Amino acid sequence: MATLESLTELAGLFEPARDALASYVDAVVSWRAGNITGLSDRAQIVDTLVGDSLALLAVDEVRAASVVSGSTWLDLGSGAGVPGLPLALTVPEIHVTLLDSVSKKCAFLRHAVMATGLEDRVRVICSRSEELATRPGEREAYRIVLARAVGPLATLIELAAPLLMLGGQLVVCTSAPRAAEESAAAAGAADACGLAPGRTVPLTRSPLDRSVAVMLEKAAPTPSWLPRRIGLARRRPLGS
Repeated sequence: MATLESLTELAGLFEPARDALASYVDAVVSWRAGNITGLSDRAQIVDTLVGDSLALLAVDEVRAASVVSGSTWLDLGSGAGVPGLPLALTVPEIHVTLLDSVSKKCAFLRHAVMATGLEDRVRVICSRSEELATRPGEREAYRIVLARAVGPLATLIELAAPLLMLGGQLVVCTSAPRAAEESAAAAGAADACGLAPGRTVPLTRSPLDRSVAVMLEKAAPTPSWLPRRIGLARRRPLGS
């Protein structure tokens, strides 16, 4: 099991970041309004939510985007706020949108944003990604779209594509076996949605076994027929 001290030291972060992450972990542990994660043990929360999120800071594309002042990032299906909240707490240059369609999770996310003092750089939107992509100012607005434990790669590619700016990166946290199993369908979906087939980066700093980040770059404008109707990306994924 990792500790916040060891994780922040590994990531080259300082005491303020560690204290901010501790406030986030406290918010997860103390939340009683509904189950937002299957984890109840503090050490597991640190490993699974914080450690796996901070491991992304070693990925070249993520590191490059993290130094762009005002860079806009979106956490798709944010749930308990990962990886968006831990990254926002440790990268002061970025502005993060936490997107989830489940009201009880959105309530937690708002609580966690307040508890960690991120109101000026983090917003919570309770909506489906298909609906968000039709709002003024949201389509192709994000340099980075993050996703973790949300769904198959082909589905995530379709949901993220309309929200990514040209040249932006989709960053999917998953396991090496799952990434390999879904690679063929993901390649088909990427081609249909204007994303270039990316690389799979081992997250060697993650406390979790065989954790990887699948990286895909937005190479072409989003086709006008995207997004499809709500739910189709899950029921009938492109490339499957």
